[in-house]
Amino acid sequence: MSRARRDLLARLRALDEATTVETLARISRQHPNTVREHLEALVDSGEVQRVAAAAPAGRGRPARLYLAADRPVAPAAAATLASVLAAQLSTRPDARSEGILAGKAWAGVLRGGGGHPAPEDPQPTPAAVRGRIASTLTRTGFATEEDAADPTMLRLTRCPLLEAARDNPDVVCSVHLGLIQGLLEDAGDTTTSVRLLPFAADNACLLHLGAGAER
Repeated sequence: MSRARRDLLARLRALDEATTVETLARISRQHPNTVREHLEALVDSGEVQRVAAAAPAGRGRPARLYLAADRPVAPAAAATLASVLAAQLSTRPDARSEGILAGKAWAGVLRGGGGHPAPEDPQPTPAAVRGRIASTLTRTGFATEEDAADPTMLRLTRCPLLEAARDNPDVVCSVHLGLIQGLLEDAGDTTTSVRLLPFAADNACLLHLGAGAER
């Protein structure tokens, strides 16, 4: 990575929020086109993620913002492969069910094989469930935010396969739903149910974990 690119990444990390090209150009005293070129290279390497700003009140597309990744997101080749596979799977009549099964298989890979472990707590609290799921999702490239007022809810503010999810949300988000269901099953948790609402908030998906949600 060039020094200019490292410096730009350091500035973006210091801001700790999604930022426009124009703001970064002003801070770094570089031309916006130069900044944009560096940012796109950092997106390809997984160090930076593109996110969409809130939809404008009038006509026009939302502005693109850039956010430093706490953990590198999927590199460009892997993200492209995910998009191609999701598009192919979306043509199948049972795409959602197959996506959920794929997500449960992903949970099995994270577990490392073997049988289901005994539950750590036969009746875990909502906060404990949320913390366990948030920890695993963070290790797989998501970013999560807890809701202080609702211990059953997580905001997913970064997705490791965002572009694929935007193109084929029924498939990719079903995989993520299956992953979460699989993590709960592997922990022996039979009481927590799951409801995943893709893109339900500004720059975030909403994940509800608790009684009354849809499995």
